[in-house]
Amino acid sequence: MEDINKKCSNKDHKDINAIYYCQDCKIYICNKCSNHHQELFNNHYTQNLDNNKEIFIDLCEEKNHPIKMEFYCKNHNKLCCVACISKIEIKGYGQHKDCDVCIIENIKEEKKSKLNDNIKYLEDLSNNLNNSIKELKILFDKIDEKKEKLKLDIQNIFTKLRNQLNEREDELLSEVDNKFNNIFGNKDIIKESEKLPNTIKLSLKRGKLKDNDWNDNNKLSSNINTCIKIEDNIKTIKIINEDIKNYKSNDDINIIFTIDDEFFENFIKMIKSFGKITNQFKIDSLILKSKEQIDKFYNLLSNQIKINNIKLLYRASRDGLKLNDMKDKINNKTNLIFLFLSGESRIFGSFAKTKVEVDHNTYIKDKDAFAFSLNNHKIYKILIPEYAIRFHKEYPLKIGNNGNDNGFYIYSNKISGNLLKNPKIYDFQENNELTKEENKFTELEIFEINFN
Repeated sequence: MEDINKKCSNKDHKDINAIYYCQDCKIYICNKCSNHHQELFNNHYTQNLDNNKEIFIDLCEEKNHPIKMEFYCKNHNKLCCVACISKIEIKGYGQHKDCDVCIIENIKEEKKSKLNDNIKYLEDLSNNLNNSIKELKILFDKIDEKKEKLKLDIQNIFTKLRNQLNEREDELLSEVDNKFNNIFGNKDIIKESEKLPNTIKLSLKRGKLKDNDWNDNNKLSSNINTCIKIEDNIKTIKIINEDIKNYKSNDDINIIFTIDDEFFENFIKMIKSFGKITNQFKIDSLILKSKEQIDKFYNLLSNQIKINNIKLLYRASRDGLKLNDMKDKINNKTNLIFLFLSGESRIFGSFAKTKVEVDHNTYIKDKDAFAFSLNNHKIYKILIPEYAIRFHKEYPLKIGNNGNDNGFYIYSNKISGNLLKNPKIYDFQENNELTKEENKFTELEIFEINFN
């Protein structure tokens, strides 16, 4: 397929846009050439070049291959010419010399049939496309709403933290003022002490003036009042002097702000790691009942694999524990989580990356498989990858067992009520994972996980 915006093939008109393409001459034709071409070659097939049409040129697309494409490369799903399949690989020849090539007539029916299928697919897609676009817009609107809400939640949390820090800062600053005022008083003492020289000078002057007036009874009241004021001034002077002495004696007192260095460092670390943006996973499980269990499950497995979403495929209590029940749900699936519940709270399981093919006596090799205990918060390596998983008619599922009990498995013929008794459950490092008294299998769930 060639771009429709082409120039005229006539070298004298190479800057003029073409309006036709001649399939017989393999040339582009401008408006100046069109009449001459039509007069000379009125039986040639020409196509209009408009904004809605692509022109197919059956010349080879390879550089220096001006040859008609008569062959089809099955390896690359591409048309090619005789130069492309040449045995000699020189000057751009022989790009498809080692490919599975046939003449284009041989793939006519295949491409015709596939075209019909593709047309039907495109028609169905076209009918549903508008709805899909609307749904996509709604989905992204919801995503934006969730994103903005999450940002607002984070801002609210940090606003509360800042408010608490600001309140604590104000408390400490106020405490500093109180401490210094209680010990040193306030700066008003400076203003009062600056008045002392004038007060003393005025008192002396008044006292000396009144000293000769004591024999005059008319001035007696005034003299006594002057004496009282002088006595009051002396008291004030003494108090101020005493305060000055006290302030001088408190000069060695050092009030400081202290924090525990270790606490401060840990507090800074805590601030830096405060909060976490994580996916909130939902899981359809009867085994993982609480948010705490779900969080522990994802936190444990996140060290090994990254899970974006998880889909329940099989549940023993719902689908049955026979091999065929399991086969219908998980056959040919990859990236599976097998989750076991023993008793009421013992949760353990395994992961298998390779494709599962369920049969009556099949071992599945998987070097990426591992087992885990949710209660012990431990990951266990599968000791022998060749025996990572085994399906069997009597005990439908065995994980990491090669006959030496280095794994766990369940017996389908030991069902009693809702319990499946005495499954073999062992630590992969030879320590008992579950005691015999606890070996009461109550549920098995199998999930398919998606990493994308």
